[in-house]
Amino acid sequence: MNPTQSKRSRQLRLVLMAAAVPAALTGCEDEPSGKILTAREECAVQTEISVAECQAAYEKALADHAKLAPRFESERECNDQFGACQPVPQQYANGNQNSFMPPMAGFLIGYAVSQAMNSGGGGYYYGVRGVSPLYRDYRGGGYLRPGGEYVGKSSGMVRGKYGDTALPTRAMTVSRAGFGSSAAARGGFGGSRSSGSSRGWGG
Repeated sequence: MNPTQSKRSRQLRLVLMAAAVPAALTGCEDEPSGKILTAREECAVQTEISVAECQAAYEKALADHAKLAPRFESERECNDQFGACQPVPQQYANGNQNSFMPPMAGFLIGYAVSQAMNSGGGGYYYGVRGVSPLYRDYRGGGYLRPGGEYVGKSSGMVRGKYGDTALPTRAMTVSRAGFGSSAAARGGFGGSRSSGSSRGWGG
C-alpha cells in the first residue's frame, strides 16, 4: 500500500468511527431504563429484578414521598390536579400546617442495565439504579416525579431519559399554575419553588 492509499484508509476508519458514535447513543435511548409500577403487589409479577429488591424500592419511594411530595397551599387546587390530597404530615410541615400533598400513585424503578451474554444468546441484566415516587396528574395526564418531571402516561417499561430517578433536595411548593407537565404547557411550572420542608398510597 502506497502512502496515499494508507492515508485514505486512515481517513475512512475515522469517518466510520465518527458515524458509529451517534448510532450507539441512539441505541442507548432505545434500551429499557426503568419501569413504572402502580402497586406494591406488582412486585410479584414483574420479572426484571427480584421481588425483595422491588419491595425495598417501594418502601424507599414511600419514605421519599412523605418528605418530597409537592406541597399545595390550596386543598382544592391539589384535588383538582391529583385527587385525594391530604394534609402534609406534621413532622414534614416545616411550620406550615395548611399545606396539602397528593397521594403517591406509583413508583419508578430506574434500572442499571447491562448486556448479558450467554450461550443462549444476548439479553439484558437489570439492577436497581434508583427509585422515585410518582404522582398521577389527572388534569394533564401521566405520571410525574416529585420535581415535576414527566415519566409516562401508563405503567410499564420506560426508555431513555424517562428512567431518571433523580429527586429534588426539597419538596416543591406549588403555585396556582399547577404542578408538572400540565403547568409547564401553560407556562406555569416556573411558579413552583423549593419548600423548606390507583390514587392512594401514603400521605
